[in-house]
Amino acid sequence: MRRRSSLLVTIIALALTAAACGRATPQEIDQLLGITPTATHSAEEMARATSAASATGAAKLAAVSSPGAAGLGDVTRGQRQFETWCSGCHSPGGSGPDILSAGSPGSSVTADSLKALIRDGKGHTPPGPYKVTEVSDKQILDIAAYLRSSPGP
Repeated sequence: MRRRSSLLVTIIALALTAAACGRATPQEIDQLLGITPTATHSAEEMARATSAASATGAAKLAAVSSPGAAGLGDVTRGQRQFETWCSGCHSPGGSGPDILSAGSPGSSVTADSLKALIRDGKGHTPPGPYKVTEVSDKQILDIAAYLRSSPGP
């Protein structure tokens, strides 16, 4: 029995030594770990992608800095603010004009014009004017961004 145990231990030790001495290739290691390597882009592809991203960023910057742009407002937050503060009157069937429809006053709104309308309340009564503590300037920028992004039906 002792001899069999020694033989078994020797065989296991030899198997472990043989396995430890061999080197796995990177592909074998990736396969064992379940990693799927992704292709590496060439320098030319990376330069082209960087150039395209820069051009897109410049176009966006030009769009938000042009006259009448909605500033740096967030469209998603603007939609929530519009639904909270404006949609009761400025949706189809409301007491005010539907400012989301094509060709409506909402399609040409700027952050400055919207801010003046909300703060002064001229031509917007009821319910305006709104105080800064009710509707913040950032919320107005967001609403203006949402209105500018809405293409209308």
